[in-house]
Amino acid sequence: MLQKKNMIITVTLNPAMDKTLAIDNFTLGIVNRVSNLRYDIGGKGINVSKVLKNFNVNSTCTGFLGGILEKTFIEELNSRGIDTRFIHIKENSRTNTKIVDTTKKVYTDINEAGPEISENELKMFLDEFGNMCNKDDIVVLAGGVSPSVPKDIYAQLTKIAKEKGAFVILDADGELLKEGIKEKPDVIKPNNHELVRLLNLESDSEKELIKAAKLLQSKGIANILISLGEKGALFITGENIYHSKGVKVDVKSTVGAGDSMVAGLVYSKLNNYEPSEALKFAASCGTAAVTLEGTKACTLEQVQEMFRKIEVEIKEED
Repeated sequence: MLQKKNMIITVTLNPAMDKTLAIDNFTLGIVNRVSNLRYDIGGKGINVSKVLKNFNVNSTCTGFLGGILEKTFIEELNSRGIDTRFIHIKENSRTNTKIVDTTKKVYTDINEAGPEISENELKMFLDEFGNMCNKDDIVVLAGGVSPSVPKDIYAQLTKIAKEKGAFVILDADGELLKEGIKEKPDVIKPNNHELVRLLNLESDSEKELIKAAKLLQSKGIANILISLGEKGALFITGENIYHSKGVKVDVKSTVGAGDSMVAGLVYSKLNNYEPSEALKFAASCGTAAVTLEGTKACTLEQVQEMFRKIEVEIKEED
């Protein structure tokens, strides 16, 4: 399908070079041998842009980049045909290490905190972001931030984008999510654990999650997509509750699965999918992503293959 003229803006405030190490029977306290190694430019917004490009959808990445990795990120994104409008910072962008135990099927992430962002660098970004946003753009705000960035940053960005008439998707955790929802983004995409933390739920049972999502709707968050890992996903939108059932696949890496789901939401909005179809497509993106190594972006063909396998049902609210 042809892409509409919306501009897609993905925001990654703490990008990282993802270094993925495959190790057979990873054991602490001894020398471990790496059986496979790969590097991927990462950060949740960047991952969304990578997937969208595979769907023939153009987007512009923004955020902060600095140090020896800045050139690598820009060159890699440009080589993929992805536009960049990052703010240059004085400190180094970070590296995150992912350890995949191929024997035990255990995945370990070792993530750095990220660089210091000065007040001037933050102001430059806010000004640039405001200049980028226009009516009917789709803005994806995704991922963590370095400790120096204020926890209400996503609230600030949501307010700026919505005042310009843009559609905002927020994928964050903890205080960033708690503060961000105060400005009522159009969609949020927590996983079950993130939603439990956000609202101090007693459990992550389906009933509790749906009740929580309905509460968020009453506060002005129109659409809530909750990823449930191998159990699928819930999409609460309008008056309806949709559930996509999980599909058993050979999991190679869970990194980037949620980002792929967000890319699926963007693609669904561009193509005016009905809610059940949007959930099915987003879930297909997430499922396809976990079958790939590292943060390799899924292709449209891989997603369409999963699309044929995933079932979506409408749930009745208790």
